[in-house]
Amino acid sequence: MPISRNTTLSTLLKAQLVYALAGVGYNMVSYLVVLSGGQQLSTTSPLTGGLFMTFYGICLITGYRNMEKLYRILMLIFVIVIGYSGFIKHFILYVQQPGIYSSFIAWFAAVGINFVGLILNLTAASGRYTCTQSG
Repeated sequence: MPISRNTTLSTLLKAQLVYALAGVGYNMVSYLVVLSGGQQLSTTSPLTGGLFMTFYGICLITGYRNMEKLYRILMLIFVIVIGYSGFIKHFILYVQQPGIYSSFIAWFAAVGINFVGLILNLTAASGRYTCTQSG
């Protein structure tokens, strides 16, 4: 998913919203697995993960409202948080204790979702988009 300077803020926000929904969906599936007596998909509590991704989605409102400075600051904070807890930490934990994930696929999905989010948030925080709103 190459991101160029030609990416509009509107397009970036749509991609970030899809990322947020994917994160909420992953955590919803994890919660349903726990309710049915299974092991949660990853090390993150499904409720905590779902609430975090919902909060992230709410923070996108700053972008939709053209509050660019606040939006970019929030996305920089999310780069740090998601970069560590959603990406690096998953690698460390999987190497140390692979059994704490329900499966390799669950681990890979968590890392993949958060990798996409990390790229999108780096793009937002660095301002690599145009402010022209597209339909």
